[in-house]
Amino acid sequence: MRKANRYIDIYFLLLIILVFSIITLIFITVEELQLSQYILIGLNFIMIVIAYFTNIVIGLITSAFLVFFYGSYILYESILYNNTFVENSYIWIIIFPLSTFISGKFGEYILQVQEKVINLEKQINDLVTIDEITGLNNMKEFIKDLEEEMSRSKRHKFGLVLMIIEIQYFEELINIYGRTKANTIMKIMANLIEKATRNEDKRYKVEEDMFAIIMPNTTLDGAEVVKNRLKKELENILIQGYKGEEKFKFDVKVGLLEYDNNINGALKFKEMAERELEFDV
Repeated sequence: MRKANRYIDIYFLLLIILVFSIITLIFITVEELQLSQYILIGLNFIMIVIAYFTNIVIGLITSAFLVFFYGSYILYESILYNNTFVENSYIWIIIFPLSTFISGKFGEYILQVQEKVINLEKQINDLVTIDEITGLNNMKEFIKDLEEEMSRSKRHKFGLVLMIIEIQYFEELINIYGRTKANTIMKIMANLIEKATRNEDKRYKVEEDMFAIIMPNTTLDGAEVVKNRLKKELENILIQGYKGEEKFKFDVKVGLLEYDNNINGALKFKEMAERELEFDV
């Protein structure tokens, strides 16, 4: 959204420049051109830009100074040189603050709309619980579900195992194969994880290079069997490309930790399970 906001400002500035150019090149002929009027048009456009990109107060203060100096100039010319100014000379005293006010208000309302859109995007992101690449639940849903399973395990005294899967050297994977292919690989890995686990197991993508599986009603021995099967499948990934089948080999570490009542909170459980990755060789 911030990028779109920048484009709004850029295109508004380009529009102002375009209008100024049209007035200069088309509507003002050589015979009609007066340097003083041309300067006033230019100053008015500058004030419009200032009011839009700052705020209406600064724009009106700027226009007040301009009105003061321009009015003083008219009065000076009238008294000292007895010059008679045409009507459109005086109308600039109205045009300066009016155009500044309109531009400032326009800028304020644009800013309000942009802020509302940003807030809405944030609220939507806060509600999203699905990882868009793999289709698995994300970290937010993982914490919520893990807290529930820990509470259920503590209450009913059944086994609960947390499995953490980390793809080693993920940044290098992106650098070598590119982001698109890396995302494809993660999607394939997510599918393999779903196939290798039970329906009652809950699968998540908790970090860019990390998956997690909540395994209720499971012992450490039972989870170890799933771990060994998963490691074999995840370390060798096949992708069907336009050049045929490509094989990719990865270093995958898997950590397992069984829940006990001394573990305080889902984040602590995850942190302890991540430490088990060090022992997977």
